[in-house]
Amino acid sequence: MSAFDPPVVPRNGHTLVVLIIARISTVHQDRRSLADQIALCERYVRDRYAGPVTFVHIQGQGSGEFLDRKELADAEAAVESGRFDLVVVEDIGRICRRNRAVDFCEMCEDADTRLIAINDSIDTSNENWRLNAFFASFKHESSNKDTSKRIRRTLINRFEQGGVLQTFPYGYAKPPGAKSDADIRIEKDADAIYEEWWSRLEEGQSYSEVADWLNSRKVPTGEWTRSKKWTGRMVARVTHNPILKGYRRRNERKCRRVNKTGRSRLVQARPEERILRHAPNLQLIDPARYDKLIAKLDAANAHCGRGRAAAKADSRAGVSRKRTVWPGQHINCGVCGRLFYWGGHGQTDHMMCAGARDYHCWNAATFDGHMAADRITRAVLAAANNLPEFDEVFRKKVEDAAGASRAGRTETLRRLERESAQVERELKNVVDALVAIGLNPTLQTRLVELEGRKAAITAERTELLGQRDDVPVLPSTKELKDRARAEVGKLAFHDPAFGRSMNELVPRVTVFPYRPLDGGAVVLRAKVEINLAPLVKPAVPMLGSLISSTVVVDLFDPPQRVAFRERVVALRSAGKTERGVAEELGLTVTAAQRAMALDRMMTAAGLTDPYQLLVAPPDGDSKFRRHRHPRYQFRPLDDSSPGS
Repeated sequence: MSAFDPPVVPRNGHTLVVLIIARISTVHQDRRSLADQIALCERYVRDRYAGPVTFVHIQGQGSGEFLDRKELADAEAAVESGRFDLVVVEDIGRICRRNRAVDFCEMCEDADTRLIAINDSIDTSNENWRLNAFFASFKHESSNKDTSKRIRRTLINRFEQGGVLQTFPYGYAKPPGAKSDADIRIEKDADAIYEEWWSRLEEGQSYSEVADWLNSRKVPTGEWTRSKKWTGRMVARVTHNPILKGYRRRNERKCRRVNKTGRSRLVQARPEERILRHAPNLQLIDPARYDKLIAKLDAANAHCGRGRAAAKADSRAGVSRKRTVWPGQHINCGVCGRLFYWGGHGQTDHMMCAGARDYHCWNAATFDGHMAADRITRAVLAAANNLPEFDEVFRKKVEDAAGASRAGRTETLRRLERESAQVERELKNVVDALVAIGLNPTLQTRLVELEGRKAAITAERTELLGQRDDVPVLPSTKELKDRARAEVGKLAFHDPAFGRSMNELVPRVTVFPYRPLDGGAVVLRAKVEINLAPLVKPAVPMLGSLISSTVVVDLFDPPQRVAFRERVVALRSAGKTERGVAEELGLTVTAAQRAMALDRMMTAAGLTDPYQLLVAPPDGDSKFRRHRHPRYQFRPLDDSSPGS
């Protein structure tokens, strides 16, 4: 029997605790390989250590490139807990790949946990382990890259020979056992459908209109689509597929690794990397006719996409779709509950309800997003400027809350002391039993459980002892106002840090459609919830309820009859004529007359607000016609909507 060199000594003095990490990459691999890896590692340890051993297994399925796997996080947490004497793996690539594998080895070294990678000859107890780890990591990375190149070379060659048959759009059928594109057949009626499809686009119909026609004809979307209904985007995608003119394409996109997580994302391939294969038997549209229409559509839609113009780069390339200029992805529709997105009725600086875009909401009104951001920000500053001083009653409540928190923490610490003593007694009993009866799997499992519970108690106790013990000091309102001006007063709307601050200070913004009592354009008002508590650091309990408020912000500029109504009424009450009022205020006589008429309507209805909330689609507004479209179906996200 061989032995560890240098010898390994259990840190608890009696039982060696070993962590074994096993991994397979894909669902296509045999899961029995995990058991094979574990058996190899256990045999390696038992052949070199004669004393009692407790094995803990972490096994998973996923690429070693992925650095955000739960199994990797669990392995790192296990090492940092200090519970394990030894980490054993078949090779270092079973943990993860690239430099992160070397970092894991160093983490083990910091925790005084020895790591052994059997096939890579890595043992962190030897002084040359780091060089071996670097070479092993390089070997695994190089092997992955070479394998990727071989697969790519094979697929390109087979595609050029007519193979690599994957998915096809509507109109094409892939018989079972098909090996090349010569085996693909065109479905019945596909010629007639695509002829009508092309004619409608040539006549100037939109993609959505073609989608409506396809749905009315009950044309299937194809074997490889999840959606069973045609949409404008789907029609556009199929229209631009060159297979319709008899050309198969490949390498339109390629994977690029995101080094932070190890996962890949699709990006556009360079033009020289793209491949076209001529397959005349798949042609449905004459190539000249196809190219002419595609050129016409691309020219008509060139201004609608990001970075389509040849001289204009995509300003959002590489930026997550979840990162947007505030208040993007933060304002909710009061009708259907969905988010407002940038771009409404062809105006990129306006925001529109996502439900209205998809014909699931009738609220088609838009507002200037930059103006809304400015007004909401100024409302936050106004709320900060109007803060009252904290009175002694509230300060006393804060002190009492802090005292109650201290008392609760003291009681929790006492409970943890009792539990810790109980765990220590049980640990002693288990150790005594192991000494008396020798190796026992049940006792070993119980020992690991107790050690884990002891570590959890220690961590909770450390966290409680690290909490502040003093009574929170309330800042003055002057300090809060200064902080508010520093956080949001600069109005740096394009700065992501500004957006994060506003998301904290304005937890919710909901917009509702309104219309003047005497008719006119539908406008939007925002109900803005403001909470200035995040300005106080460290956080003070109970403060949020005192410095929170809800305000209403108009996301529009009122027309003259609304803006000047009160002044017109005041001047008319002073005895001036309509013409005299109009001349003094710089209005037309008609505007002054309409302002007085609006005021009479408000008086008759007993209202002080010239606007009324809409609970149903209005009549007579040319922009509110989506609810009349055959595609429309009202689908609110919750039951809080004002109407359908």
